[in-house]
Amino acid sequence: MIFTMFQHKLIEWFEKNRRPLPWRKNYGPYEVWVSEIMLQQTQMETVLPYFDRWMKAFPTLKSLAGADEKRVLKLWEGLGYYSRARNLHQSAKLLVEKNGGCFPEDFESILALKGVGRYTAGAIASIAFNKPKPIVDGNILRVLSRLYTLKEPIDGNIETFWKLQESLIPKENPRDFNQALMELGALVCSPQNPACALCPLRTFCQAYKEGNPEAYPVRSPRKKTVKVEAAALALKKSGKYLLRLRPLGGIMGGLWEFPEWKLVRDKTLPIEKKSTRLKNLIKKEFGLNGLRIEPAGRIKRNYTHHLETLDVFTATLDENISPKTKWEHAWASPKEFSKYPFSSAHAKIAALLI
Repeated sequence: MIFTMFQHKLIEWFEKNRRPLPWRKNYGPYEVWVSEIMLQQTQMETVLPYFDRWMKAFPTLKSLAGADEKRVLKLWEGLGYYSRARNLHQSAKLLVEKNGGCFPEDFESILALKGVGRYTAGAIASIAFNKPKPIVDGNILRVLSRLYTLKEPIDGNIETFWKLQESLIPKENPRDFNQALMELGALVCSPQNPACALCPLRTFCQAYKEGNPEAYPVRSPRKKTVKVEAAALALKKSGKYLLRLRPLGGIMGGLWEFPEWKLVRDKTLPIEKKSTRLKNLIKKEFGLNGLRIEPAGRIKRNYTHHLETLDVFTATLDENISPKTKWEHAWASPKEFSKYPFSSAHAKIAALLI
């Protein structure tokens, strides 16, 4: 009986407070799929303009399947984790080829799509098709850990949350229930300073009763952050810059970049030493000796447990000199940069050169 009231209060709150997100207009499976993939590792505020541009460019699954990969990656530029875009593209092609361009409804077929895990499959099944499938994301972890004052660190105990969330889902309207839990975590049950006075579940919440909601969820000690110093080279020849293609299958595979090297870890180098090291690396990789390089800017880049300082250098080659290259490359003028999908850091380098 208490769960029935729990479900009722939560869904009633959601009906009054839900955000007008674009994929909630019709809950089309294609739109829900794209939104869930974009929201992996990315904040809602960042995703919304990308989602809007994506849907204008690829309004249907078939239009995505027929798109050029370079255009797909260019539209994803700045979102990071580019394998997500390639997985969407490849899965769309497969669904057009094998499934007549229709998105599958059953959980196992959704889970079999490239780049779709347990959470994403559950989210699509429940949100697009209103099926009672559990989902556990960061927001739901936080809400459940506070409701039940779960003392075990969430790292290594994730199955507890999956089983608990599954036990709470009503058979009727699981779409709104699952979204409501996520929405509650996003709008009310925030990591710091949760708005407990506005929470529809505060009478059920053990952490609220104890007066210490911010003590949950319990986490294991954080891993040490690694500091990295790196350098990138904007090498110019006849008005064009050298770009290289990152190999498929690796990190940011399929993206273009200015040549880049890691210099040191957990040390700080003055710009003069970075310049000297970069010249040695240029000589080793390109066979270019005595190249004159100039600092052009500095970019900070953060990724999993890494803080990176990327110094950008420029250099100009005579027309009769060509660097040796072992990888797929291109020469592009600043006007042509818009054709090439870059990571967010290298898009900033491109902006420095325009």
